Amino acid sequence: MSAAPEPGPGPAPDPTAPEPPRARPRPRRGAPTPLLVAAAVALVLLALAAALLGHPTRTASAPAPASTAPGRTAAPLPFTWSIGSQLWEGDCGHTYLVDRAPRAVAQPPIAADSGAWAGTHGAVHGGEAVVRITVQGRSPSDAVVLHALHVRLVDRAAPLPWNAYRMDHGCGGAFTPRHFAVDLDRPRPLARPVDGLDASGAEVRKIPAVSFPYKVTSSDPEELLVSARTAGCDCRWYLELEWSAGGRTGAVRITDGGKPFRTSGTRGRPAYVHDSVEGRWITDSDSGQTG
Repeated sequence: MSAAPEPGPGPAPDPTAPEPPRARPRPRRGAPTPLLVAAAVALVLLALAAALLGHPTRTASAPAPASTAPGRTAAPLPFTWSIGSQLWEGDCGHTYLVDRAPRAVAQPPIAADSGAWAGTHGAVHGGEAVVRITVQGRSPSDAVVLHALHVRLVDRAAPLPWNAYRMDHGCGGAFTPRHFAVDLDRPRPLARPVDGLDASGAEVRKIPAVSFPYKVTSSDPEELLVSARTAGCDCRWYLELEWSAGGRTGAVRITDGGKPFRTSGTRGRPAYVHDSVEGRWITDSDSGQTG
């Protein structure tokens, strides 16, 4: 038998034929790739931003602003009002509490200049504050009805430990107009109408008290005199005046230039009167005056 022929060399590889595809290595399992981490962080940030935009945060000290209808403004009051808050009884007698020694207190002013004197000395009404409210309507024919005057206490503290300076030397007025008396020491102070007295003539004449309601027009204004007294507190307070006109109702807050009125008791405080001859403040006992 003849031997099988040995196989010859195979055909030469074609240089133009494409290379067979190589198997790609499988990624190793373990820590996420940087791209995956960045994508996850971006998703978290987007979620937080959406939550904050949908539910804005607000601190307790920043209340939500009140919403007002665009183009709508509050109608003006149908009346005007003004106050006098540095009045003296009979334009003669008053007491101020001042946190200064007598040598640092100027001589008493006249009643018309009491506001400037009190402001310079940081004075507080001692024992009594007299407030005059003048109310006048805007129309000569359409009346404004004033229904009530309420007293609102803002704060009540112990009386001020300051010196008391009396603006009088025992003088008194012969005319006491009718007014509203307020006892600031009561738990709920009320403005109570009180009779007035006219002692300017030969006989003392009583001026009857008039209570609410009142009517005012531009040609018929009204003055409300309020006397607020205290012995046992340093009280800050204001007034509310109820009114109605032309189908409208409301209540206006009466303050002293936007601030509450202030009255403090004087019991037990050193009291001084001014000696015009010697030009200095002296005590009540030295002057022979009491109270």
